[in-house]
Amino acid sequence: MNCTIFLPRQRRDPSQLKDAPEGGHLMALSQQSRVTTATNDSRRWLVIGTVVLLAFAYGLQMYAMVPAFGPIAEEYGLDLTRISLLVSAFFLGYAIAHIPAGFAAAAFGYKPVAVIGSGMLAASSALGSLADGYMWFLLSRSVGGMSMSLIVGSAIPLAAAWAKQGQVKLVVGGFVNGFGFTAGAAVGLYAWVALLDIFDWRPAVGIAAAVGFVATVMAVCTLRVPADLPELDGGHFSWGGTLACLRSRSIWSIGIGSVAAYGIMFTVSQLGPEYAESELGFSTSSAGLLSATLLFLGIPGAILGGMLADRSPRFLPTLWVPASAMVVSLAVLPFAGGMSIWFVLGGIGLVGMMYFAPCTVSPGEYPDEVLTQDFGTALGLILTLGNAGAIAFPYIYAVTAESAGKSAGWWALAGIAGLTTMVFVLAREPHRRERTSAEAGR
Repeated sequence: MNCTIFLPRQRRDPSQLKDAPEGGHLMALSQQSRVTTATNDSRRWLVIGTVVLLAFAYGLQMYAMVPAFGPIAEEYGLDLTRISLLVSAFFLGYAIAHIPAGFAAAAFGYKPVAVIGSGMLAASSALGSLADGYMWFLLSRSVGGMSMSLIVGSAIPLAAAWAKQGQVKLVVGGFVNGFGFTAGAAVGLYAWVALLDIFDWRPAVGIAAAVGFVATVMAVCTLRVPADLPELDGGHFSWGGTLACLRSRSIWSIGIGSVAAYGIMFTVSQLGPEYAESELGFSTSSAGLLSATLLFLGIPGAILGGMLADRSPRFLPTLWVPASAMVVSLAVLPFAGGMSIWFVLGGIGLVGMMYFAPCTVSPGEYPDEVLTQDFGTALGLILTLGNAGAIAFPYIYAVTAESAGKSAGWWALAGIAGLTTMVFVLAREPHRRERTSAEAGR
């Protein structure tokens, strides 16, 4: 039986248009920000810089605890299963709080939610540095994951709102995701190893928490909602708009397609070094450098992905092309040798962040389905679905590798990732507004 699902076109409340510029309407955040006058340049870059700092801080706190897992396990006698649960607790908290974070941003405002999320994350990191017992560690990681969802679901839309026309994906993908989150994650994983050699693990994690508190204070002082986007200032939550947003076939398709990118990126970054050690004879330090290469190549990947997505005449290819490249890279990983694995894992890091650059602003491409105030909710749905890959892929790989070998484990993930990538064909290609030469120069 042939079933066709008709999605209702989003109707806009006339009251939501009263503050729009004369002759204008609520443009997609990912296509055009209305904050483009030169007088706003200092405020624009102050807000964007603050969001980059927030992203650096949450990337740092997300990963700064990882080098401490060894000393924690030794001090408290924890086995691998209980340590793995600490990792999963963060991602589970991160996944389940995404959509509620969007609700909160629409109801209470994007700045308050970003500030509260940043403060909660810093407090959870401080709790982790002071914890004396496994359940306290577990609570710290769970609250940390949920807090990070609050920041991501509110700070990224603010950065998109302040970006110039034609630079939204560069700002969000390149600056926020690249110089912010990816750089923070790399520092947390590798610079904090050196801190552990100098200090005990508790002061090292406490320093990461202090960075989070500094970012929170900065956010309180500098974050602003653009004057012509009052929808981001709270008081605009409605079940009608939210349900219409959650019924969007395109948003669901992008979210399911993101399972591949999330699953591959997080699984390879965590388990790729161990594979290089056990199968290719890498030393521990060389395997760590391999993982660092994957992360650091994500920075130029994010910038390149943002620039290409801003200039591309079509949107969906900026998603499925890098996602497909990740699937192919994963499929050839078992054939890689001691030299070629550097290119394979480095390529995954590069194209992975090329994918996340447009993905994180994709709700703004569908203004007829996602109201401006519901940007965070739609982004939350995409990230929740994508995080299913980050949670499930490591387990699927481990089970398959134990029964059929590690090569079969990578191929199993590549097969699943390939299937989820095909879901992009169900998304609607948005109508992209042509930029004039005058707009391009703003």
